[in-house]
Amino acid sequence: MKKNLVTLISLLTLTRVVPAQNAKHTHEQAAVQHEHASADGGNFKLEFENESVQVVRIKIGPHEKIPMHDLTPRAVVLLTDQDLKLTFPNGTTREERHSAGETMWLSAQRHAGENLSDQPIEFIAVIPKQK
Repeated sequence: MKKNLVTLISLLTLTRVVPAQNAKHTHEQAAVQHEHASADGGNFKLEFENESVQVVRIKIGPHEKIPMHDLTPRAVVLLTDQDLKLTFPNGTTREERHSAGETMWLSAQRHAGENLSDQPIEFIAVIPKQK
């Protein structure tokens, strides 16, 4: 269950990133912004960044879909209950339900996602920087 939630959270962090004021853009942020500059979904806000980690707040609207994307490893903290549908490159899908307050580790992966809920979902992604 936690692995599935982690997959969803990873998916969400790959859409648009909106950096905090005066924050430096990292390679990952630039790539995310470039690849999904026209995407209407996902609201990403850089909450904190230093030489070791990026902390990103991610919001996904009701019934919003996030396109197929690659994720780097990260820890996620769910701020709301989540009802998600994940789609993987081989075409398989998986529905997952998670509760606010759950915390998990997501390994590197590729997937697309959809918020199946009538409510927005929100989580925090803690993304270690590669050295």
